[in-house]
Amino acid sequence: MANIKLFLREYSSYKSSFKETSLDDNNNIYLCNDTSQEVINFDKLIENLYPNSNIRPKSFDAIFIYEKLIFLVEFKNQKPSKIDNKEVQKKLEDGKIELLKLFTQLNIQKNDYNFIYCVAYKECKEPTSRYKCGVEKGKTQFGLEKFIESSFVKKVYTENVSFFTKEFKKQFKKELMC
Repeated sequence: MANIKLFLREYSSYKSSFKETSLDDNNNIYLCNDTSQEVINFDKLIENLYPNSNIRPKSFDAIFIYEKLIFLVEFKNQKPSKIDNKEVQKKLEDGKIELLKLFTQLNIQKNDYNFIYCVAYKECKEPTSRYKCGVEKGKTQFGLEKFIESSFVKKVYTENVSFFTKEFKKQFKKELMC
């Protein structure tokens, strides 16, 4: 059986950073400026596998791998209340299915790893309350809780980029400059 290192070698041409994968092309804004952590640019990988955009599955932006944890990261340059629930759900569904196809081709056992989906959105600057931003404290957003309940992923984080940065430092003892 192969392990995740084979995946990283096989797709090394898609190595990138959180900065590059957090780029909002439409507005030319980066949600994260960190270039120190290596990720796989999953959007680019899927674009190359499916050049025809009419049949291209949805995908999340980046994959960050830490030992047995595989973080599937989607950056959204929007207030949470403006994020399309179905879109972030479809990115998780299609993206994980495509990732597992690649694992199967490389003989990597998916059950050896825990998948965690992170949706990191822009800071909400509402002065009065989280409610106006469309956020409930401590609650999984965008209808993604069903993916935890069905064991599709082990955990889901739906928080702003600042939370993502703090949680990264807490989890991995590494600074993330977002």
